Amino acid sequence: MTRIKSLLLAGAAAGLLGAGFASAATTPTGADALPSYTGTVKHFTITPRGAIDGVILSNGTDVMFPPYLSTQIAYAVKQGDSVTIHGLKAAKEPVVQGVSITDGSHTVTDNGPPAGFGPHHHGAPTRMMVQGKVAQYLYGPRGEKNGVLLDDGTALHMPPPAIAKASVANLLKPGDKIAAVGFGTTNALGSVVMVQQIGADFKDLTRIAMPRPPHGPGMGPGPGWHHGPHGGPGMRHAMMRPMGGPDGGPGAPPPPPPADAGATSK
Repeated sequence: MTRIKSLLLAGAAAGLLGAGFASAATTPTGADALPSYTGTVKHFTITPRGAIDGVILSNGTDVMFPPYLSTQIAYAVKQGDSVTIHGLKAAKEPVVQGVSITDGSHTVTDNGPPAGFGPHHHGAPTRMMVQGKVAQYLYGPRGEKNGVLLDDGTALHMPPPAIAKASVANLLKPGDKIAAVGFGTTNALGSVVMVQQIGADFKDLTRIAMPRPPHGPGMGPGPGWHHGPHGGPGMRHAMMRPMGGPDGGPGAPPPPPPADAGATSK
């Protein structure tokens, strides 16, 4: 069964209510059967190893794609392009699980990972310290908050349970200035940090509690607290459902987290 048919059938079966994804599609014939959304690409979002895993539109919509489409998206779409996206949108949050994206001339469609798909080798995550102003929240595939986007396009990701805590949530209001320490990467497409400590400034940091990683082959702690995609189909995707090795690979060992920067737990 194709990726598109799976989404269409899943949407029809679940009714896509509550925190699920809303769809008006009734005939599973392809990406065009899914709802469409239009906008201008403002930022790309990337995994800790540098692969594209989504776009942020100028209206704030957070569109997620699996990292195995990274190269195709990079060639087909540029920042500032007007695009049409087909996919499933969360009922209450501005997040879309994208299935296709087009700028009118080039179209990329998610037909599932290619045969033999393995880990991406874009480079290992490195220790990062960033500061900036919160522009908007970022979300996981079920519509839960799993990070924020800074005004310069840097994505900060945290486990949803950590964001739900008042000590962290109070730091993440749009317009607020924050500082964060963690590991991630920066390239021509964007910047991302898997946050381990966060605060109003570097002098007063709150340590982010990490979920216990699942056990088994290819499921060690990694760029997506084991995460798998972003770890598997992408850090944000994996935050919800752990899979293989970094960015979708079935077992490539991720790098260890950076040393503690001296934050205090709150």
